Amino acid sequence: MISRRLYSIFITCTLLGVSAASGNAQIVPDATLPVNSVVTLNGNTFAIGSGTTVGGNLFHSFSEFSVPNQMSAFFNNALTINNIITRVTGGQISNIEGNIRANGTANLFLLNPNGIIFGSGAQLNIGGSFIGTTANSLKFADGGEFSAISPQASPLLTLNVPIGLQFGVNPAPIVNRSVANSLVTGTPRVGLETPGKTLALVGGDLLLEGGNLSALQGQIELGSVGTGIVSLTPTATGFGLGYQGIQNGTIKLTGGAAVNASGLGGGTIRLRGGQVTLAEGAKLVAETFGDINGGGIDIQANQFNLQGGAFVSTATFGAGEGGNLTVRAETVELIGTTPLQTSQQLLTGTFNPLNLSNGLFSLSAGSGRGGDLIIDAKRLVVQNGANLFTSTFVSGIAGNLTVISDSAEFTNGSLLFTGTAGTGNAGTANISAKHLRVLDGSAISTTPGGTSTGRGGNLNITADVVELRGTPAGAVIPGGLFTTTLGTSDAGDLSVTTGQLLISKGAQISASSAGSGRGGNLTVTADVVDLGGNSPDGRFLSGLFTSSSLLTVSGQQGTAPSGNLSITTRRLIVRDGGQISAATGSDGAAGNLRVNASESVEVRGFATNIDPSVEQVSFGVIGDGIVPSAIDANSRGGGKAGDLTIDTGRLTIRDGAEIGVRSISSGSAGNLQVTADSILLEQGTISALKIVGTGGNIELNAQNLQLNNGIINASVLGNGTGGDISITTSALIFGGNSNVSVSSLGTGNAGNISMSADRVALNQGAITATSFLGKGGNITVQVTEDLVLRNRSEISTRAGIEDTGGGDGGNITLTTGVLAVLENSNINANAFQGKGGNIQIYTQGVFVSPDSAITASSEQGINGVVRINSPDIDPSSAIVELPTDVTDASNQITTGCAADRGNKFVITGQGGLPSNPTQLLQNQAAWQDWRFLDHVETGVSMSSSAPQTRTEEVFGDRKTSLVEATSWQVNQSGEVELVAHLPNAQGSWYRPARCS
Repeated sequence: MISRRLYSIFITCTLLGVSAASGNAQIVPDATLPVNSVVTLNGNTFAIGSGTTVGGNLFHSFSEFSVPNQMSAFFNNALTINNIITRVTGGQISNIEGNIRANGTANLFLLNPNGIIFGSGAQLNIGGSFIGTTANSLKFADGGEFSAISPQASPLLTLNVPIGLQFGVNPAPIVNRSVANSLVTGTPRVGLETPGKTLALVGGDLLLEGGNLSALQGQIELGSVGTGIVSLTPTATGFGLGYQGIQNGTIKLTGGAAVNASGLGGGTIRLRGGQVTLAEGAKLVAETFGDINGGGIDIQANQFNLQGGAFVSTATFGAGEGGNLTVRAETVELIGTTPLQTSQQLLTGTFNPLNLSNGLFSLSAGSGRGGDLIIDAKRLVVQNGANLFTSTFVSGIAGNLTVISDSAEFTNGSLLFTGTAGTGNAGTANISAKHLRVLDGSAISTTPGGTSTGRGGNLNITADVVELRGTPAGAVIPGGLFTTTLGTSDAGDLSVTTGQLLISKGAQISASSAGSGRGGNLTVTADVVDLGGNSPDGRFLSGLFTSSSLLTVSGQQGTAPSGNLSITTRRLIVRDGGQISAATGSDGAAGNLRVNASESVEVRGFATNIDPSVEQVSFGVIGDGIVPSAIDANSRGGGKAGDLTIDTGRLTIRDGAEIGVRSISSGSAGNLQVTADSILLEQGTISALKIVGTGGNIELNAQNLQLNNGIINASVLGNGTGGDISITTSALIFGGNSNVSVSSLGTGNAGNISMSADRVALNQGAITATSFLGKGGNITVQVTEDLVLRNRSEISTRAGIEDTGGGDGGNITLTTGVLAVLENSNINANAFQGKGGNIQIYTQGVFVSPDSAITASSEQGINGVVRINSPDIDPSSAIVELPTDVTDASNQITTGCAADRGNKFVITGQGGLPSNPTQLLQNQAAWQDWRFLDHVETGVSMSSSAPQTRTEEVFGDRKTSLVEATSWQVNQSGEVELVAHLPNAQGSWYRPARCS
């Protein structure tokens, strides 16, 4: 309670400006030293002399120590003194409003456990380091201690260098409001300064309320601590402080407070606290302007919070390397002031490295390499336009950017960026997290600028879950992950390794080129990939992209090749207009797209209300603002489209979705290959489209391939040859207006269709090869079992129509066990002006219903030929030689077993209607024998002994002639005998299995 009350009084006095400086006594020595200090007031200067000297240490002790405004405290030490060690013992706060100075290069320690306030006019004019602290005592290597709370104890004064600051419970705060002019002419207002040396404030809470600290090319230490010892270690610039095992308090910079260690070689800034906050335009700066390497900025805290336009920078503007910027904390929270501000400045080329705000920056604006930026936090939150930024703007190489976090979240237009706007290369961004979320237009990017020649950096993401969601309406660029190049620079590669990758609401992952630079490779390794949806204004579709022209930036086109896109996953879902695309928009070749999904690939649905600018560059546009979900490799310019390869257990394409390869300009189309256990197209499409030139090929390999309102199509719309379709499967099933087709709508020939299967069934299905002006494609189907066409199905080739004339019809070759053409189905090889195609059928049997047909015709040309080839049969191969001695049949007829009165013979089947003779024989037997003929009972003894049953084979040698019994009688032995003289026959009550 007492410590809290003292702290409350301290804060109240601070806010009201009340201090000991308002009294007459400002600097008052006590009488606790062997040689006490002497203070003489000369005008506006307190001259401080005497004190106790031990070796290079000079000890002073005061009951009060404050310096009023416009006045000075002058330590008139000998030049041989290394350390001036000052304590305040009277229980009063030290209010420093004026100047503190000393002779030579001595270090100055100011020790006041009751608190220290540096007012707006406070200055330091000393040649050495300054350590201002609210510690209880100063410890030395020999065990000595110089205490401010026990001044009456005999001090063990020593010539040793101090090694530690001993703090008690709840140390008092230190406040800095100093904005005094620098003592170096022409430099800005810097507050407290120790050029080239250490400036350390170590106490309870540290409050920089608009105050400045400066140690040009030196070291600044800010430590907010609790009970324990802070170690002191001599360094070239003064002292290094250690905080092992120390409890931490609060460090807060507000009101434009500045901590600056810049110079020809950037100095070092270190912060240690529990809660470290930079707000209201506060800044930490350790920038390099010469050829000396910078020292960097190191922040360690439980919680680090940056907001209100504050920033931290370790930039280099010279030949020296910039220092590293490191933040380690349980929680790091960066809150900007304007969403998307930096992203839009980078895109428009208006970003200024001399005008920073809202984030952490490690830049190279000279020839020196930029420092690295490292964030190590359990929880990282970057929101509302805040930035993590390492880039180069001239010839220097940008630093690398590393994030290590359990949870990293970028929201509301925030940015993690390492790029290049000059000749230097961008750095590499590495993010390792359990859960990475990039939301609401935020981006993680290693993008080179439009005028840069340096290479873009690589982006590597490793996380358990990666969630990319949302792009705000009106945004110029989408949110997501990017290694895109906008100029002559090559883009870096992008790698995502995760358990779950979730992309929605217009977020994207892109490694692309919108200039003459080469696009990067995009590699995704995940257990589950789920992407789909679009931004609220319909300007951005969710997806994965590699391209040589940005899908998302209007007017940008690339000329260099794009990179490859590779996805390795257990399960891939593309839905609601989502896109996976390897594309080119001009002369640059598109990369290849490969999907390896061990369990399944599902592409489903479409997006609506899509902006027309997106429709123009999307795959498989339906029109009216509708864009299907798609996996594609395509070209919209002179560059070659890449190949698309999918290897999966189960491929499902449904509800309007598509996969395909496409070229709608002069570039060559790529090929599409799918290997799967099963393929299902339910209102889905697999396509290979070419406007002019040779179309891409489609190759499908699956155990089962089923189409339900599905389409597989390879076509060319202009002058050129359509692509081929090759299908290898065990079972191929067409249902509900499905079709497999190749076509040429220009002067070129249609491609060919080749199928190999165990069974093929078409129900309202079609296999077609069509050309308008050129030759119709060929169709080859090999089926080991049944090929069935029913319900208006067709297999057809056609060349030309009345308006175009056209060439010869394509040929059809069918090889199957059984061919059935039923219910108004057709097999046609037709032409309009050219020769009709030929039809070759190799089969064991052909069934054609009366309403179906097999034709090869030409309306104006020569008809084709239909040949049905049955297997060659040798009629003599199954002839059995008959015996020369013909048996007299009368000798084999038994006269018994007549069909007596009352008996009947009935055959009963399983019921139902007889089969339609025009349909295929069904898979059940036409007649079923219900009898059990293995064994039958042949007789039962009626004697007095136990009955005995004997059996014999139904069919066997029977040498005894049979006589039919007509009655029975009892003989002399009492046995029943069967006899053959019953005069009146009756209906049989027992029907034996055979006569005996």
